[in-house]
Amino acid sequence: MLAEELNSKDSRELLSAVDRMREILQGHKICLPEIVVVGDQSVGKSSVLEAISGIQLPRAQNICTRCPLELRMKVTTDNEYAIIHNSKTSEDTKKTIVDMKNIADEVIRLTNDIAGNGINVSSDPIYLTVYKRNIPYDLTLIDLPGITRNPQPGQAKDIHTQILTLINKYIEPSTAVVLHVIPSSVDFATSESTKLAKEFDPDCERQLIAVSKVDKYDKGIAQKLLGEGSGSMKFHLGCVAVLNRNQDEIDSNVSFEEMKEREKQFFIKHREAFQNLPDEYKGVDQLVKKLAMIQHNRIRSTFPETIEELRKQIRAKKLELKHIPMAMTTEHECWTKFQSMIDTFRESIQAKVNGDYDCEIRSSMFNINSDEPDNTSSIKTTVPNRTKIAFISLPGDDHIAYHLYKFQQKFQEELRNSFSDFSTTDYKKLAMIKIDYATGVSLPNFQSFKIIESLFREELARLPKVCFSLVQDIHNYLNNILLKIYHQTFDQEYPRLIQRLKEVIIGKIDEAEERTIERVQEILDMEKRLFTLSPEYMKLILEIRKINNSSDRENNEQVIIPQSTQSLAQGRSAVLNSNKIHYISPTFAPTTNQSVYESEANEVHAATDIQTSLKAYSEIVQKRIIDIISQICYHQFITLCTLEVHKNMTIAIPTSDLIRYMKEPYDRTTQRQNLKRSIKAFEEALKLGQEHL
Repeated sequence: MLAEELNSKDSRELLSAVDRMREILQGHKICLPEIVVVGDQSVGKSSVLEAISGIQLPRAQNICTRCPLELRMKVTTDNEYAIIHNSKTSEDTKKTIVDMKNIADEVIRLTNDIAGNGINVSSDPIYLTVYKRNIPYDLTLIDLPGITRNPQPGQAKDIHTQILTLINKYIEPSTAVVLHVIPSSVDFATSESTKLAKEFDPDCERQLIAVSKVDKYDKGIAQKLLGEGSGSMKFHLGCVAVLNRNQDEIDSNVSFEEMKEREKQFFIKHREAFQNLPDEYKGVDQLVKKLAMIQHNRIRSTFPETIEELRKQIRAKKLELKHIPMAMTTEHECWTKFQSMIDTFRESIQAKVNGDYDCEIRSSMFNINSDEPDNTSSIKTTVPNRTKIAFISLPGDDHIAYHLYKFQQKFQEELRNSFSDFSTTDYKKLAMIKIDYATGVSLPNFQSFKIIESLFREELARLPKVCFSLVQDIHNYLNNILLKIYHQTFDQEYPRLIQRLKEVIIGKIDEAEERTIERVQEILDMEKRLFTLSPEYMKLILEIRKINNSSDRENNEQVIIPQSTQSLAQGRSAVLNSNKIHYISPTFAPTTNQSVYESEANEVHAATDIQTSLKAYSEIVQKRIIDIISQICYHQFITLCTLEVHKNMTIAIPTSDLIRYMKEPYDRTTQRQNLKRSIKAFEEALKLGQEHL
């Protein structure tokens, strides 16, 4: 009854469908039911497979199975033959083997094609389909390279790791059944293959053992096969002992049918050792029957899940493919895409410059991958000091209008702070020293214009640093923010285009900086000439004098003046009112180096006038410089650069060159091709599976 079910047309066609699906899905992450044969090197693995299939497989003292061999055994009533190929072989070039004796040579030939002429391994499988009359059931086994620990000369040093990685790949899926080949004399629990399998199947529910070289058994073999006693393991799928052909039998060309008969006689002869052991634990025929039954049950139980997984993968792959932009192949397509990105960039820039921060970038049109952090959550609101502007720097923030205003505020404060406080006593001392140096050049009550000019140029010397700092701040900010908006609005899948336009943006900003520096320097050079037509100057003069006169009445100020001025005063003492000049104390007689003048003294009046003039004029200059340089920066950096850079980007690349700059990246082309191949494979496998569901 079981044989009829296993050999039924439906079962055989289902197995063939699964085999074909496995081949179609090679390299894809869809796991189909399969029986994987693993074991150490030289444990008799090839002999067991030969006994199961009835065909001669390659043999060697060193590693002979160097890539996965998917052995498909098919029952036939016609002529016997085999078909061999690998995953890269087309349907037309599959090799048909009529003489079964040539199978081993063909396996070696194809192995060398895949893994090279040596003793290294490969993960690319060989598919060998054998049609024979004397096999009881259709059966598919996947033979993996034997575990070897010590690399041979010419073999990779990490050969052991390579083989373990390959084995893990096959035995990890829950759909895989692991057939261990372990000699009867070996402790099952210490076998490396069982240790590997237990990592993925700790309860040993999908493992069984083909106990090879049973003629070398130790005492207690029956209990060991039953999973009892020393050196045994309890496997859900059990164990089967088989008798291998020894080297003499191979050399004598003992047939597989003859070997089966010798195996039966062996178990009869050693009845005592295998006493009370059911027949299902003994012989290659029982192993084939067990494997066929396991295969049948696994396929029936997991096949519906496999079909559903295929449907799921097809949906996922199609969705992924849908999100990959179509490759552009014409100038018109490239220009349309390019102009769309330029327009989005321009609109975003204009919105940020105009303070329209609610205007969102049309990011849904493109793949936006910005790794810059959102700094808005870290902004702290502070109450600005009445005498100092609170300037909060927000790196990467794209509120251009806001930032430009803050830069100008900072510039205004720093420029005002760079001027001296002309109303202080210390500055009056400085003015008196300048007057002292000018003695004999001008009248005592009339300050020289050169004194004011000299003092004011000292003020001008501090301005370039402040002015050029504003230029540098705006340059750095725009360089950062324009590139940020650029990367947000332009598709990053065109690296050559991105790099070229990035150079255009940076170049445009650098040009704006150069022009601005020239204009600012020109303004500063013009300020070396003291000049104003503003009526505000005299208004300020009168206001300052009014304040000074009010202060003088409240406080009779005394100022220490240089010795030369003191001597000059003594020389004119006959014509001066004696109440206007006096010494602080007798100790400050004319023999000392210092004397004091009351605020009404002519030189003091001259110094006060200098202070008044400089204070009034500096106010005019400050307003003039702050406004004009702020305007220059806006005009050069915003009007002529930021709002115009899109034009430079548009003409930077000729239309005829766009297709070269926007050629689809190799990675994306490969991704699309891989997705299409996967979808095709999944759909082909699904169609095949649905026919046998």
